[in-house]
Amino acid sequence: MSTSKALKVEDIKRAKDGLDVWDDIHRYAAGGDYNAIDPEDFERFKWYGVYRQKPNDGHFMLRVKIPGGQLTAVKLREIGGICNQYARGFGDVTTRQDIQLHWLQIQDVPDVFDRLYNKLGMFQEFSCGDAPRNTTSCPLAGELADEIVDCGPLAKAIAGMYRAGGKEFSNLPRKFKTSVGACRIHCHAPQINEIGLFGVERKGDSGKIERGFGLCVGGGLRDTPFYGQSLRVFLPPDLSLILDVCRRIANIFRDQDQLRLGRLRARLKFYMQEIGWQAFRDQLEQRLGYALQHDDSIVGPEGAGHDDHVGVGELKNGRRYVGIPIPRGRLTGDQMIRIADLAEKYCQDPDRQINTTIKQNLILLNVRTDRTADLCRELEDIELPAEAHLLRRQLISCTGTQFCNLAVVETKERAKRILEYLEKNVPMDEPIFISVTGCPNSCAQYQIADIGLQGTLYTYKGEKGVEHYHVLVGGRMGTQPEFGRFVGTGEDGAKKVKVPAELIHVAIERLIRAWQADRTNGQRFADWAQAQPMERLAELITVADEC
Repeated sequence: MSTSKALKVEDIKRAKDGLDVWDDIHRYAAGGDYNAIDPEDFERFKWYGVYRQKPNDGHFMLRVKIPGGQLTAVKLREIGGICNQYARGFGDVTTRQDIQLHWLQIQDVPDVFDRLYNKLGMFQEFSCGDAPRNTTSCPLAGELADEIVDCGPLAKAIAGMYRAGGKEFSNLPRKFKTSVGACRIHCHAPQINEIGLFGVERKGDSGKIERGFGLCVGGGLRDTPFYGQSLRVFLPPDLSLILDVCRRIANIFRDQDQLRLGRLRARLKFYMQEIGWQAFRDQLEQRLGYALQHDDSIVGPEGAGHDDHVGVGELKNGRRYVGIPIPRGRLTGDQMIRIADLAEKYCQDPDRQINTTIKQNLILLNVRTDRTADLCRELEDIELPAEAHLLRRQLISCTGTQFCNLAVVETKERAKRILEYLEKNVPMDEPIFISVTGCPNSCAQYQIADIGLQGTLYTYKGEKGVEHYHVLVGGRMGTQPEFGRFVGTGEDGAKKVKVPAELIHVAIERLIRAWQADRTNGQRFADWAQAQPMERLAELITVADEC
């Protein structure tokens, strides 16, 4: 985006705040005329999660905001009903634990908002726009048996604080993402958020173990990715403290007017790279008015990986959770309604029944041990088995050209074909994370995946503009994080290998089989891939046409 484009967006926000478009949405809906909508208001609609849907000819995508991914049967059933009534019968779980619906018309939006706000007690403020996006969390926050510290209420509390702040947060330089969790696999990916809170244990001055949070700041992906930098602080699990820290970090970002000059560099990650974590910590403490507990041993989430809480596991109350891998994150409205029915039948706590995950999956919580097998059988009846091929739990995809104005390749159907092929042909004894992404913007987080696919167009068999993928391998998080490497040829792999979309499943199969043949002592795919010579990786994914 050019500087002029950046200044245009800033002018739009100065002329009318994104939060002030609420009445306009309802006015346009009453008129029912898409063409009567002020072009600048299309930009402001995003503050309530309403996007123009490609090809921008009358339909919208609606992002249903779900702090921490926490749902009840009543909420999911209603969303499923909205899906069937307005969204042509399907919706997508996102990597920020939201649910996206497509094919809405402007006249549909007030009814959907009425049902979300008034019937379900949900809210849409800051679903998108230059504001705090949905606060994500470990989907088992507050429930997991070996959780480092109970963070069950934090995601909702942080999201609620941003909403209550209103115009304090409604005009940031760009999007702002917060994630909090304390499971031992750090499934909420704290290092790719502007604010990443992760569980830590340390020995206190008295010799007793203290449990609280570490803090990463300035993470983000897109085409210039950076992992968040640890501020080397220990945060006790005090709600008022956590909210104060999140508020002040957002305020620091809001006040960096130099970031507003160019949309591509208007993220906190660039400011963090400029000043470093120590200077940022100093600014944060100055804003807070007090010092935080410094601890140089807290350099990042230890043991962070790509796993998700799918399958069957135990909660701290002795009940079970059942994690359901959702193929490419897409559910029909009927499946949502059926899952809600199963939650009411099997989940014992009406307040913690269903949770989305950042790997586009769903989890049912608080299932009695003696009823778990029955639930799993009923899930199989709706073609959503809890115990599925291991690749199903971590193969995700963005929206792609089906609906997204930025994507250059189709992704959802491609992800389905890749998964079906690999499930049939590649036995797995350990899950790996595969991302199918339609452009460089990384909505499906291709840089942190074991195998990341970035869509591109290229000439193939004499035809221009054929869908291809660049391939990245070896993304990993934790105390020694690495972004995936683009597989290429030439000096240092400078020339990226482009794999035709119609052959990409074979390239992935060859990578997986090579890792399975080579690994020793339980070597993870990411570690294997980071250690491979670039020439070998390029040879593996260069697939002959006859395949």
